[in-house]
Amino acid sequence: MSDFWVKIIEKEDEDITRHHYLVSAEGPKEAKKAALEFIKHFMDEDSEPEKIPDGYAFCNRAIFVQIGDIKETTKEDFKDFLLKMHTINPA
Repeated sequence: MSDFWVKIIEKEDEDITRHHYLVSAEGPKEAKKAALEFIKHFMDEDSEPEKIPDGYAFCNRAIFVQIGDIKETTKEDFKDFLLKMHTINPA
């Protein structure tokens, strides 16, 4: 099993939010399949999202959630990224 960094983009009106997740999978296709299944259940408010390329649309197409990128990584590199992203005044 390899580790894959999945970047997910959430768009609502003009607002864009980026999410980062780590997926363990046999390869990129399996990682994408797992990410799409995760995205399908991304919003509790919509039990029947509409399938769109690389993701789903929720709440009558008001919110779009799609895979931005999938790349192979290591848990250590992913942890380092998260630590840098969520640290104020890094040394």
